[in-house]
Amino acid sequence: MSDESIVVVHAPDHRGLREVWIRGELADKVWSASELRELLNRSRLAHVDLDDRESVDFRDAGDDVWPDRRANRYRDGALLTFGLLGCMVLLLSIGQVDAFGSPYIVNRMSGFLLMAGGVVQGIAAIAAMDFAGKRSWPYSGALVFAGVLIALLSDGLLLALWATKKEFKTPLLSAFVAVLIWALWAAWFLVRQRAWRGVPHPRGIAVGFMITSALTAANLVQTSWHEPSVAPVFVATSAKFGKATIEGNHVRVPVVFKVKNSGKVPVYIPISAYWVMGQQIASTEADATERTWRPEIERGEYFDLYAEPPKETMLSAGQLLDAGGYVNPGSEFETRRIVTFPSDAPFTALKARTELRTLRKDKQILSPKFGLDGYSWNPREGAPRPCKESPNCRGFVFYAGRVENSNNMVNVTRMPRYLHARWIMHPNAQRVEIGMGIRPAHPAQVQTDDWEDEKSYGMEAIGGDGDLVTLKSLLAGAVQTKGDAP
Repeated sequence: MSDESIVVVHAPDHRGLREVWIRGELADKVWSASELRELLNRSRLAHVDLDDRESVDFRDAGDDVWPDRRANRYRDGALLTFGLLGCMVLLLSIGQVDAFGSPYIVNRMSGFLLMAGGVVQGIAAIAAMDFAGKRSWPYSGALVFAGVLIALLSDGLLLALWATKKEFKTPLLSAFVAVLIWALWAAWFLVRQRAWRGVPHPRGIAVGFMITSALTAANLVQTSWHEPSVAPVFVATSAKFGKATIEGNHVRVPVVFKVKNSGKVPVYIPISAYWVMGQQIASTEADATERTWRPEIERGEYFDLYAEPPKETMLSAGQLLDAGGYVNPGSEFETRRIVTFPSDAPFTALKARTELRTLRKDKQILSPKFGLDGYSWNPREGAPRPCKESPNCRGFVFYAGRVENSNNMVNVTRMPRYLHARWIMHPNAQRVEIGMGIRPAHPAQVQTDDWEDEKSYGMEAIGGDGDLVTLKSLLAGAVQTKGDAP
């Protein structure tokens, strides 16, 4: 050691850095002759002449060999740092919606996983500055590599979700493509740089990270898109006539409509309907009716040997609850109505029915702004009239509002969706009908064919247990009161 020079400068490595040993100990690495001079000044060796070969030994490369490409190094470091920061912002912004806003533990876990990935990428962005420099921290390369792998896996999952619909107008699609291009370049660059150098057991760490990430992605897909569709919806609705009263020349009959959620899945009820019909049933001779059963069956009616198909008159109709309401598991509610008709009305029986449409709350989130969107007989400006002045025109009441998936990863890979519901009165108040659907367009009154599959959104049509009573039996127990209907 006594024969060695005070300063030994070794040959440049693959990045152009040259190790500097002072009195037998590694002092630092330098990119240029000016940095070497600064290092000597800090080491109180300012008096050493770089041209003195007895004091400074340039091994395997002379004092004129400084292959540092500073512009390329700064460029690559900036690309790594800003790319990781951009990925961090993307993951944090997507994940925080579910992590802090979702009422479901599964979606919260998914959100926190994305946010954890974003935090790792933020740390990796700091490590990227060291990795682009002298790499004084041995784990900086591994951290940068981990951040790039997270970008590849998360962005790949987002693009895979996008590919299920392939909607090119998705707002974040350009960001996903940009991240993919950057991540592929960064992975190629880090492999060439052998970013895992200096890390103990790099292969074991890489394999463990890949297995953990794959299991996390599989668990995310399983819990977020498969499990919510397993539990069935158990929502029932019914109608029941109460005890009638007779007031002068009118009959008043109370009707109780109920909705109960006996399952484990909370549901929205965007649209619902009830209706009460008065039925006139005319008796016939068997031989006369026998000749008409075929046309009755063809018209979708039932066949009764000694009676004509009933003629029905709408007495009352409406919604069971306000549009966009919901029913949680174990909850039930009821709506009460009073049906009034003349005591001499030619009705044989009264019939009450209910129907509703449900939307799973564990799969979709209906906007609080969901509500009235117009009427077919008085449409909003610019919206077409389904039928203008025709007496056969059905009367539509339109409802609309934004609907989102309960997992924000699905929302960011889709165009906005709108739920449109319709409460329909047929011509001459013959019958009531309801319907709803989801589409990536607004408003509801525009006629298109872009309605999407109802099952994929957890929508169901539920018919109620109605009530049917003969008028005679209803009036037999009626209470007679004074006065007349207003």
